[in-house]
Amino acid sequence: MGIRSLPLRHFSLAISKGNRRVASFGFQYDYALRQLREAEPIPAWLTKIIAEVEKFGGPGIRIQQVLCTEYDIGVGIGWHRDKPHFDKVFGLSLGSACKLRFRRTAGKTWDRFTLGADPGSLYMMTGASRRIWEHSIPPVEALSYSVTFRTMTSGLTSPAMI
Repeated sequence: MGIRSLPLRHFSLAISKGNRRVASFGFQYDYALRQLREAEPIPAWLTKIIAEVEKFGGPGIRIQQVLCTEYDIGVGIGWHRDKPHFDKVFGLSLGSACKLRFRRTAGKTWDRFTLGADPGSLYMMTGASRRIWEHSIPPVEALSYSVTFRTMTSGLTSPAMI
């Protein structure tokens, strides 16, 4: 089992449809209702990967949300910060390499930098990279996938608590 065999759906922002295709597990943010809701349970085939991500993140890390994303040629994702319901964010890059761009305001300009996300690389966003910096992925040059693993903000374990 893997991302290619998932029932991926076009990402939706309530009023528009994105070009990337996604599948959410554990929780999913509903842009129409502007709230977190339960999604399909996290599949068993992700268990070993989640254990490695939690080990990478350090003691006390508990992944509760997974987002699998397919970026076809020419598809990217615009500038954003992950929703505040989520705490630490981990990304596993698969398929082709892509660029992970960061920016933050610096007066009337922007501070910017770019990281290369090679296939098989894992990154973590926490602290300032989650709260101050925005991130994006420019259109990819070859088919690319990412698996995003998220912990929940302290004390949040179900949509009813939000």
